[in-house]
Amino acid sequence: MNKKRQGEVVRFRFNEKGVRMAHLGDPVIDRKGRTIGFVTSCAIDSEGYLTGQAFIELKYIEEGAPITIYQGSPSSIGKSPSELKPGDRVILPTPATIVSRFPKL
Repeated sequence: MNKKRQGEVVRFRFNEKGVRMAHLGDPVIDRKGRTIGFVTSCAIDSEGYLTGQAFIELKYIEEGAPITIYQGSPSSIGKSPSELKPGDRVILPTPATIVSRFPKL
């Protein structure tokens, strides 16, 4: 039985320091808002950035590609945009980048 691979594990790094930790199962979103995978692990690197791994659909895997991650996998993102009023807060995904699978030491 020859099964076609659907995805692969990639390494990512959040673009800013001091962001919330990503956890197993947190959704990974592409630049068009489509869910393309999920986080498998995350830890802080030697430079103070959060770096992790995620299982991503094959056609979206490209080193340097921008992604966003919803840390904490909220069950609800709140109100729909048409219901928002001044002062309301919304949950936003955090920008990250797909990086080389093997860190440069």
